Amino acid sequence: MDKHIIVIGGESSEDMTRMTRIDEYIVASSGKTQPTVLYISTANGDDRTKIADFTLKYQSAGCTVVPLTFFIPPFPAPGHVAALFEQADIIYVAGGNTRALLAIWREFDVTALLKQAQEHGKVLCGVSAGAICWFDHGHSDSGGAFALVDGLGFLPGALCPHFSSEVGRESSFVELVQLENIHPAYALDDGVALHFKNGEHHATVHNYTTGSAYELSSTSEPIARKRPTAL
Repeated sequence: MDKHIIVIGGESSEDMTRMTRIDEYIVASSGKTQPTVLYISTANGDDRTKIADFTLKYQSAGCTVVPLTFFIPPFPAPGHVAALFEQADIIYVAGGNTRALLAIWREFDVTALLKQAQEHGKVLCGVSAGAICWFDHGHSDSGGAFALVDGLGFLPGALCPHFSSEVGRESSFVELVQLENIHPAYALDDGVALHFKNGEHHATVHNYTTGSAYELSSTSEPIARKRPTAL
């Protein structure tokens, strides 16, 4: 089966409450008209408002939304967590604290379930922390300062979210990637997503006319502003 991972650079407060072009693309990528979406809110501490906003907006597109929470009782048993993954067509990971996200997942053996879901052709996706977690490395401030954190390794290289919207992101990412000699290295503005199919870039999706996707260049300028063909 084809393996799909869709990563989003960031979203506005408005994007969190309405279906965007990227959201519609994610739903379509499942191949189902009414898919089941497993929403994993670990990175934001299982924020009840964000869970409710996400649920309402994807329900408006005909989806069934099932939240997976680790901070809200009753706490899930391992068998229940596995069943949620099995039922899902789309697995969407929220943004927030990347380091906390990965630590909780290790504790509850979520990584193995994500890998199994990928092998079964389910759409893996996420925003910000939920985007960088899929790569070997992600550019994160979850430790209080910009740094590269180790991700799940489902995709090679590194990803930086919020590339143009947060001061210091670009210079820090370029410096760290060059220092560690990491390739490929991607960066995304808010409202832009990359779709990787079987580990290769497949498509770029934009919510707005502004914003771009970038790939680090080792041959010319520090950042080659190479926008793949947009859908």
